[in-house]
Amino acid sequence: MKTNILSLTIITLMTGTILTSCGKTTKEDATAVKKDVTILNKDLEKGAEYTGNAAKAAVNTDWKKFEATSKIAIGNTDNQIKDLRAKIATANKAEKVKLTKKLDKLEQKNKELKEKLDQRAKEFKENVKEFDESAKEDEQKFEKEFTHDTDELGTALKDLFKNNVD
Repeated sequence: MKTNILSLTIITLMTGTILTSCGKTTKEDATAVKKDVTILNKDLEKGAEYTGNAAKAAVNTDWKKFEATSKIAIGNTDNQIKDLRAKIATANKAEKVKLTKKLDKLEQKNKELKEKLDQRAKEFKENVKEFDESAKEDEQKFEKEFTHDTDELGTALKDLFKNNVD
C-alpha cells in the first residue's frame, strides 16, 4: 500500500511538472510567433513600398523615352504640314481649296495629339497618377493608342496628294 501511495505521489508530481512546463513553452511559443508576425508585417510593408517605388521609377523612365520620341514625331509632322502647304500653293485653284481643307483637318488632329501628350506630361509632373502595376499597363495602353494615332496621321499626310490623282 505504501508503494502504491508513493507511486501515485511520484506520478502526480511528474504529471504536474510536465503540464506546468508545457504551458510555459506554449506561452513562450505564442510570444515568439507574435514577434515573428510583427517583423514579417514590417518586411511586407517595406517590400510593398519598394515595389511601388520601383514601379514608379519604371513608368517614369518609360514615359520620358516615349515623350521624347513622340515630341520628335509631332515636330516632324509639323514640318511635313508646312512642306505640304508649300506644295498646295502651287496647285490649281480647285485642288488648292480641296487639299487645304484636308490639310487643315490633319493639322488639327496633330494639334490634338500634341495637347494630349502635353496633358499626360502634366499629370506625370504633378504626380497625379497612382503608380502600381495597373499604372504601368495604363501607360502602355496610352502609348500604343498614341502611336497608332500618330502613325495614322503620318499615313494620311503621305496620301494627301495620292488621293487627289484621279
